Order: sequence, then structure tokens, then C-alpha cells
Amino acid sequence: MSDAAADPEVLSRLYLDAVLPCLAALTATDAEARSLVGTASGSIVLKIFRGPAATISLQPGAARWSQGAARGASVVLLFAGERHLNAFFSGRQWAVPIPVWGGWRIALLRRFAALAARLEAVMDGHAAVVSCAAGRALHARLSLIAAVLGLGPLAAGDIAARQILRSLPPGLAAFQIRGDPESSVWFEHGATRCMAGRGAPPHPADVCVAFDGPETAYAAMREEIDTFAAVGAGRIAVEGLVPLADGLNFAMERLRVYLQT
Repeated sequence: MSDAAADPEVLSRLYLDAVLPCLAALTATDAEARSLVGTASGSIVLKIFRGPAATISLQPGAARWSQGAARGASVVLLFAGERHLNAFFSGRQWAVPIPVWGGWRIALLRRFAALAARLEAVMDGHAAVVSCAAGRALHARLSLIAAVLGLGPLAAGDIAARQILRSLPPGLAAFQIRGDPESSVWFEHGATRCMAGRGAPPHPADVCVAFDGPETAYAAMREEIDTFAAVGAGRIAVEGLVPLADGLNFAMERLRVYLQT
């Protein structure tokens, strides 16, 4: 089932609920991203017609993400369907969204486009980014955040991931890179629903996964080390309900089918 085809609806939710939230962590820790935002102030809604939406709020030097379409947004970008949004995020030049409101906010849209390009470079691990330790740490942080937040859309709609999750015990898993509070992220696998979020979990975790530093996290995210050996060597600490952590790791593999990272 690991090679099952990607579902366009799941992919669109991954972009909205797992990739776009990384903009907040990006501007919180990357000086270049903060410079790209500059003094911009306004909110941009990305919405699928009769479907889900996400809102990115730009403030001087920072970006914030929220699920759904915020009222009174500065700009509303509408997509005809999941495939339209997916093509837009894949860089297809023809996949231009419909600016149903605020299309005249050219300066704000330019800031957002530049910030999105920076996010793409970091998450794709462009050579100019990962050539230095700070860039590798940034790539590792955002990759971890997207991977864990991505478990939510996978759990909701991906057949292969759902099959894996059904075999796991319920519980909350917390992930972090030691020394990097912005990397903290969690996922709760429940009997009836799953939830994910950044920062401190809503209650004590049943299992905690911690990388000993950004270089270990970077190598693990790019599959450049044997993670089982890294656990044995103490470079990756797994404390608590180990079967849950192991199963979630397998579910995360489905992200490579969707995001090709």
C-alpha cells in the first residue's frame, strides 16, 4: 500500500494544513523571510471552491497561519478545485488562482509570493540553503513540522495511511529537535479522530521523539542515516509508547508520495 497513488484531495489538504503553517516557523527563525515580509500587513485567504481554506496573515516581519477563511481578509484567492490548487503549489504557470477580492493589493501579493518562494527553497533543500549549518537546521525544522502536521490530512483521507493508523494504539506523540523550541510539534491518534498542532501538546504525550540536534534531524529527514541505528546510539530518543512512534514513522512515509521530499 505504500506505493498507492496520491489522492488529489489529500494533497490539497497537505498544502493548506501542513505546508502553509510552516510560514509561521519560517518567519520566526529566518532573517531572510522576515526581510521579505518587511512592513507588510494584511491577510490572504486561499480557498477551494466549496471546499477547505487557509488564511495567511502577514504582519511586519512575521506570518501567521489559521485554518479556514478569515472574515475581512485583504485578499481572497479562489481555486476551482483540488487539482487547480495542487497545480498552483506545484508551480504550474497556468494555475493562476481567481482573485475574487483584493486583487489590487499588488504589494501584499508580491510579498506573499516572495515569502512562498523562500519557503519552497528551504523545504526543497536547495543547495544555497543547505550549504550552511543554519540552512540545514531550518530545512530540518520545517521538514519535521510539515511531516507531523501532514499526519492529519493523511489520517483523514489517505487509504494507505489510514490502514497503518488502524493498527496502532491510540495516544499522543510529541516531536522536537533539542535546543529548538520552534520545532516542537505533536500528533494525537484517537479512536474517533486525529489532531495535530505546533508547540506544546494539549496534554502529556504518550511518546516523545527527540533528535539530539539539527544535524541529526536533517540527516533523518533526508534518509541519510539509519534511524534505527541512530536510536540505538542515542542520537534519536524515543521515550514512551514506542509502537505508536514506529507506526507514525511508517505513516509519514506516505508524505514522500505526495510532496516528493
